[in-house]
Amino acid sequence: MLTAVVIINLLISLVCFYIAAKVGKIRRTIARLEMRIAGMERRCSNVLSTSPGFLGKRQQGARQLRRRYQQLELQLQQVQQLLGLLGLGRMLWSRRARPLR
Repeated sequence: MLTAVVIINLLISLVCFYIAAKVGKIRRTIARLEMRIAGMERRCSNVLSTSPGFLGKRQQGARQLRRRYQQLELQLQQVQQLLGLLGLGRMLWSRRARPLR
């Protein structure tokens, strides 16, 4: 009877040691994941803390480009109108320069 109790206790102890080993392995894995997540959080925080200034500069540059584009569009319209007037003048001049019949 004593032998059976000792064997049962040894089996229970072995199962407990196995579970303790698995729990320890899981704890180490969780600790590594926690360290990785903390590192990722620090890197993200560093990137995001510098992004408002970066984005503000890019928005300002985009606004300036839009203004410049609008100016160039206006200049293009003026040149097109001028070329249209020159074409009209050329057409009228060529009609005037033809001898009348």
